[in-house]
Amino acid sequence: MDRIIALYPTPDVAEHARTRLDMEGIPTDRLDVVSLEDTGRATHLPQHSLAEDLSAYFHVLLKEESEWPLVDNIVEAIQVGKAALVVHPRGKVEIEMVRPIIEGHAPETVFWRVAPEEAQGGLLGEHAAGFKL
Repeated sequence: MDRIIALYPTPDVAEHARTRLDMEGIPTDRLDVVSLEDTGRATHLPQHSLAEDLSAYFHVLLKEESEWPLVDNIVEAIQVGKAALVVHPRGKVEIEMVRPIIEGHAPETVFWRVAPEEAQGGLLGEHAAGFKL
């Protein structure tokens, strides 16, 4: 499954990017902003710390062991007031459509995990690029 995680300096900037993506036709069920103000789909359960719940959510999105340090970095960033925008684009057209919107809102970093071009629309491998913290 393709996914893009963009880390923004504030929840407001991430929400604005999410709104623009929604206006461009990306369904809201494939967009999620995760912040201290609103944990989105990273449901916070009373028996867990917020960090545990955020970590569990991002581990679902970033399953490879090599990606686990990225999860820790994202969780730490959210805990200090930043926000993550999670996008699940479908196919090359949507990936190309979301790129300028995501990048136009000046994310601090972006994690692109999308299938190679020859696999767009298929179920072949994934490729990650561009994530720096």
